[in-house]
Amino acid sequence: MLRSKGLTEKVVLLGIDGMDPRFSQKMIEEGKMPNLKKLVDKGAARADLRLLGAVPTITPPMWTTLATGAYPMTHGVEDFNINLKGELDVNFAGIYSKYVHAEPLWNITAEAGKKTLVWHWPGGAWPPTSDSENLYVVDGTTPGALGFGYAARDNEAVVIANTKATEPQYHMYSAAHTHDYDSDGSDLHFLGTGNQSTSKKDYHDKLWAEFSEGIACNGYTPKRYMDYRLMVTMPGESGMDVLKRFPQNVSLSPITEPSGWANAPEGAKEFTWLQVFGHMPVPCLILKNEAGVYDKVAIYGTKQMTEPIVTLEKGVYTKNIYSVVPKGKTGELEKVIRNMCLLDINEDGSYIRLWSSAAFSAEDNCVWYPHWIFDKITANFGPPVPTGQGFGGDFDIMDCNFKQWAQAAQWQADSMKYMMQKEDVDVVFSHFHGPDMMGHCYMTWLKDRHEAPIAASNSVAPESEIYKLHERTYQITDDYIGEFLPMIDEGWTILLFSDHSLVCREEENWHGIGDNMGVNVGVMEQLGYTVMQKDENGHDIPEIDWEKTRAVQQRSNSIFINLKGRDRFGIVDPADKYELEEQIITDLYGYRDPKTGKRVISLALHQKDANLLGLGGDYTSGDIIFFVHDDYCVDHGEGLSTATGYADTTLSPIFVAAGPGIKEGFEMKLFPREVDVAPTAAALLGVRFPAQCEGAPAYSILSEEL
Repeated sequence: MLRSKGLTEKVVLLGIDGMDPRFSQKMIEEGKMPNLKKLVDKGAARADLRLLGAVPTITPPMWTTLATGAYPMTHGVEDFNINLKGELDVNFAGIYSKYVHAEPLWNITAEAGKKTLVWHWPGGAWPPTSDSENLYVVDGTTPGALGFGYAARDNEAVVIANTKATEPQYHMYSAAHTHDYDSDGSDLHFLGTGNQSTSKKDYHDKLWAEFSEGIACNGYTPKRYMDYRLMVTMPGESGMDVLKRFPQNVSLSPITEPSGWANAPEGAKEFTWLQVFGHMPVPCLILKNEAGVYDKVAIYGTKQMTEPIVTLEKGVYTKNIYSVVPKGKTGELEKVIRNMCLLDINEDGSYIRLWSSAAFSAEDNCVWYPHWIFDKITANFGPPVPTGQGFGGDFDIMDCNFKQWAQAAQWQADSMKYMMQKEDVDVVFSHFHGPDMMGHCYMTWLKDRHEAPIAASNSVAPESEIYKLHERTYQITDDYIGEFLPMIDEGWTILLFSDHSLVCREEENWHGIGDNMGVNVGVMEQLGYTVMQKDENGHDIPEIDWEKTRAVQQRSNSIFINLKGRDRFGIVDPADKYELEEQIITDLYGYRDPKTGKRVISLALHQKDANLLGLGGDYTSGDIIFFVHDDYCVDHGEGLSTATGYADTTLSPIFVAAGPGIKEGFEMKLFPREVDVAPTAAALLGVRFPAQCEGAPAYSILSEEL
């Protein structure tokens, strides 16, 4: 029986998405993560810092496991996306709290009288799960950063203006290396979304319609929860390659003499920046200095403004820029915040290239519960920091993204500490997405790849330069950890952990299996189970021929049989289901990389057998569960949590604990598990375990016996 009084009064669960114990240990040894080392020295961890992760190694199910102490089969979120039963081509994001069938620990702490803050937790946190006045919830609608899913009002973009362009243009998802596009824009390559043959204009209009229509925020109902048709991903330009390159949105404009301005400085030149998916023209001026050299860009709201919104100098990262955008179709204007940087400018004013972050609403308190938290945080620290994931192949854009992630980390640390110190919060469940979000941009390229998109002047970026990005990610994370170390002396116990990490695969080839973004065609088509529709020339188009398809692989680890009586397009008789599953499993094990001869699939199981791994819920996981061999993991999700990769990477989560109730300088021998985090926090606080908890406290690290 647990003691009625815990070992500590205050606990902060410091969750860091994608943080790698293996690489962190290397950084500690090299003296590059001093704050993490201090935390380890003050507390308890394994020598390798590992936490035994559950599966699948992807965000929503793992954060839900961390909150409930239950495996995915039990809590019901078994992948990033959840299937709509009977619809093999329709998914919805598995982050909504109503999909979770297990009790979160924060309900228990709040109802036990402890003020509990759940900060941007992307696993069953939103909408709030308890009516307790002690429960505070800030966002939880997406991973990314706070505000990423509900407050974004415009995309991250590169603005290019030159004297050769003839009219303003907006290009969604343009190809990498924006510094090469100093012509009239004819070289800009539209990559699309990988799932449709939609024209640029149609796609722009669709996004604009979704944005301008919006979904009203009623009380604490999240703005965007959508069912969506799964995209089809195939090896090649239309699928994974596009996703891995994170291309930029590009606004292209001619440079002309100023016209219609109320107060254009002498010698200035004019261009137009198309904002809000290309639908909002914003006038801008290129300015020259006293020496006659063009060296600045001024951004205006209208030509009638006498002062610019901001003036940008080359190479200067300028943060917290406020402006307004249309608020849907109402005609109202909404204040937004951006970060910007002027990347390039010709001395004669004939060419400029600038970067803009996404624009986040500075007013939307929709997913702050209660709303007063938004008012106090923004009054003290400003609104959520815009963050992104794009780099378009350019190191200078990547640098801007790193700066805004460092900015976001500081803002989040300041905001959380305010709630801990000024609002008397006792328990904090927190999530910081930096290592995962930044890692996705470069992880594939940690090992030399001839097609690496991050380069200058179209040359391939050397591995050493990519590696520096990885180190920089972890140094930002270490600074973030350092913000909370003094809290130990204030009586706080820190549990630091991740949900998974990211792995750099050894082999270059992606085989079209294991990605969580949609229906993956590659291997399943080669094996004859998924059949694509054909165009008039007999070539595959990204549409599945359901009348001939017996099974599809979708999400990270699931294969679904196209079953009669269950699925809308079903063609497989239920009596043949098990035999077909056996055939598919056999073929998966037999599939080899045609270039290396290596086995691509490491493990494949019937749904009932996947129960051993904490998976296998009816229709929340596939009829077959599989995992990709370490060498072929894209970066995470599709591999076992024990997978390792190139450059000291692994998929394992991290775990370190320190503060009151934790042994100091203690090296754990046993593996703590992801399901053990919630009951360990419960034991420290002296509250009961969540009702569906399948883990146990990490007894060995506790300073007193329970």
